[in-house]
Amino acid sequence: MDVLEQLAAAPVPPVPTAPSFTAGVRRKLHPRLLALHILEFAVGGMLWSLLHLFTALAAAAHYTLTGAWPAPRDAGRDEPHGGGSAAS
Repeated sequence: MDVLEQLAAAPVPPVPTAPSFTAGVRRKLHPRLLALHILEFAVGGMLWSLLHLFTALAAAAHYTLTGAWPAPRDAGRDEPHGGGSAAS
């Protein structure tokens, strides 16, 4: 027998009623989404924060050792349209 013919003869359970389906989504999906958001923050957000913390600490150590702040890597990085002055 062909696989598609076997699937055509297989019994299909009825569609769950709306309240039980919604309750199942709340019971199964919502905790997983919450756990995913917490994990994403813990990994992504904390690593981003630690990167900036260590950048600031390295700049402070550089200032302590040399007496001058390190040169900025990209001066126009924080400006929305690529830098430049307002007059130009």
